[in-house]
Amino acid sequence: MFDALLHARALDARALANLRFFGVQGALVPSDDAVAPATAAAIRGGWDAVVGAARRLRRAGLAGYAALGVHPRRIPLRGLEALLAELPEALGRPEVAALGAVGLAEGGDLEERVLQRQLELAKELRRPVLVHVPWRGRERLTRRVLAILKEAEVDPARVLVAGADARTVRAIVGCGHRAALSLSGAAGGAREAIDAAVKLVASLGPEGIVLGSDAGLSGGDLLALPRAADRLAKAGLGAAVIRRVCGGNATRLLGVEPSALLRRGPSARSGPPSSP
Repeated sequence: MFDALLHARALDARALANLRFFGVQGALVPSDDAVAPATAAAIRGGWDAVVGAARRLRRAGLAGYAALGVHPRRIPLRGLEALLAELPEALGRPEVAALGAVGLAEGGDLEERVLQRQLELAKELRRPVLVHVPWRGRERLTRRVLAILKEAEVDPARVLVAGADARTVRAIVGCGHRAALSLSGAAGGAREAIDAAVKLVASLGPEGIVLGSDAGLSGGDLLALPRAADRLAKAGLGAAVIRRVCGGNATRLLGVEPSALLRRGPSARSGPPSSP
């Protein structure tokens, strides 16, 4: 299993050991809106923290990868151009597998412009993209995000749209993107979110669907992905389907091989120290 939505910056050694014990092999740690205040300096620090979290996962025997970007809820009032100019170098760190999370939070000219700039960068650098859509205004913002992605001519197969649900997953997958279902995002908590995910996978099949715990930022079930895999099996879905939605679709999009990384050993997995 590979958790495509793990906010791992605050996870301790015991939490990481639990992930390994229950069969999670690796995870993608994205930039998010936990950075405060929304300044260029804080965002740079957030990028360092995300890369540091990916390294801690690797030292704990998990294949940790980072995604870096300017989150739509943390667009700085000053220093944005300098930050965007520094992003290519940040994306070149050995732990970084994707650009993100980027996207729209409320919509509007500024958010769309920042999203477009980062999509241009992802296209230029041939990087996968993690795009986030919030639950408030989800359908409207998903439609707008899909339109912007089409205009940007980013390879659809290298885009993961997080925040999908039963109302938006078909449109996302229909555009050729991957749709990430949060296993911690339903109003009823992880159990309801897992139930919804199982129904969608059973109904639509595994094509284009990615499951992620979304744990670590504001609660969430750290072991939601193993629980979902168990529920999928009890629902009669085959092992090949479970492998795809619980890891295979995500690692294929990211172009990473967690098992190969883990075989390299702790020193190789840690990578060189980041520059100040």
